[in-house]
Amino acid sequence: MTEERRIKLSTKEYLQQVYRISQKVKRLRHRREDLRNDLYSLGSPAGSMDADKVQTSMSGDSMLCLIAKVDLLERDIDAEIFVLEDRKAMIATQIEELDDERYKTLLTERYILLHRWDQIADDMGYQLKWVYDLHGQALLAFAAHHNLRECNRKTDVLLC
Repeated sequence: MTEERRIKLSTKEYLQQVYRISQKVKRLRHRREDLRNDLYSLGSPAGSMDADKVQTSMSGDSMLCLIAKVDLLERDIDAEIFVLEDRKAMIATQIEELDDERYKTLLTERYILLHRWDQIADDMGYQLKWVYDLHGQALLAFAAHHNLRECNRKTDVLLC
């Protein structure tokens, strides 16, 4: 691709990529587990054998179809995990380039380790309100350090 691609998003949205990809991996894993449960429950002749229940078995084609779906989900999960680890490493490196240790700690805990605000406040020994204020400062410092051009709001950036 030779043309320049421009994406408008805020600094916060840029840093939240790790969270969004992590959520996608969780959804895919949950879906895979659901399919595996279907596969095991429908394909197992030794499943629960209540006298009142009629036992059915899955046809070979249906079972193969479910196995193929599970395999495809496994591949999707592996690909997303690769993207996740790559994105984590890239954003962690960018965060580490900041000068202020407080900013690095806060941004790493929030956007790489995916900690909640109250946990970050406890870890840093700050009150929650101060963590929110420091977060705003850290976002501005991140955008400024990485020469992210501002768009509409103070924390909006244009990435090329």
